[in-house]
Amino acid sequence: MTEPLRLPAGIHFDVAAKDYHADPAAEPSLSSSVANVLLTQSPRHAWQVHPRLNPEQPDETPTGAKEIGTAVHKLLLGRGASVVEIDAKDYRTNAAKEARSAAYDAGECPILKADYERATAMAEAVSKQLASIEGCDGFTAAAPEVVGICQDATGAWLRCMMDKLEERNGGAIIWDLKSGDLAAEPSGLGRRIANMGYEVQAAMYERIVITLRPDLAGRLRFRWIFVENEFPHLITVAELDNAGLEIGRKKVSAAIGLWNRCIQAGNWPGYPAQIVLAEYPPFAESAWLTRELDDERLRGLGNDPFLMRAPWQPPRPQRHQLSEIAS
Repeated sequence: MTEPLRLPAGIHFDVAAKDYHADPAAEPSLSSSVANVLLTQSPRHAWQVHPRLNPEQPDETPTGAKEIGTAVHKLLLGRGASVVEIDAKDYRTNAAKEARSAAYDAGECPILKADYERATAMAEAVSKQLASIEGCDGFTAAAPEVVGICQDATGAWLRCMMDKLEERNGGAIIWDLKSGDLAAEPSGLGRRIANMGYEVQAAMYERIVITLRPDLAGRLRFRWIFVENEFPHLITVAELDNAGLEIGRKKVSAAIGLWNRCIQAGNWPGYPAQIVLAEYPPFAESAWLTRELDDERLRGLGNDPFLMRAPWQPPRPQRHQLSEIAS
């Protein structure tokens, strides 16, 4: 059996994606994706998805969208799993299913012929559009799939894999590709970043790179290239504003604190084992109360005798702080 790859703290080139995702740090390390799981679910979920803490990882369910994304990355970055084109309309036939499985077993990325044509068109569209955007001329020549591994000042080991790392004019730019079915329309990107936790990714990558390269403090930028799967495959290149970056840094700090506590205690708790109070969102309450006043169909319905009573209310369950849940 091949010994797993172990890498020291530093910035590393030519690390295979499978080795990175297996966690090659000296000790189990925290990535931005696991940090997001810690913050949005629980330490138990984070333990479940971590390759070193829980080596028995289930096989990832393949989808056409993921295969297109992998192919686009390969075409634009020049690195990653070999792409194997499957000459079939879909994966319904046994022959196509077997070819797909064989490719995954060999560590390759299978993709249907039509999807590969789409991925090729996407990569060409991205390159053409980047060439017309000021400040994006260095993307093509930048180093691809650069791995950063560091031991944080808190003692935690952290890791990241940057799609591209470009050094220019005494500073650096981290580039990250995001392809998918969602629109890349600029006004919706802030909400998309918040919904997906991408601010955690930006802040984690920043923390790792600056820990390894203190000379880049204040001179490091993080840029996403959002790409639409649908023709004409338009893109938007975006940087996060200061408010988003600051929230990302706070979230990363909280995730590292939780990570260290769980690592030291050897305890990865899930959700609280008692009844909690589900708080109704203020926006939903406000929307209904406004409708009661403005909707003509709801006016003049009279007072509901049931609502005019003073029914018995059960004791309110206690709210729990995150620190209590994780302890």
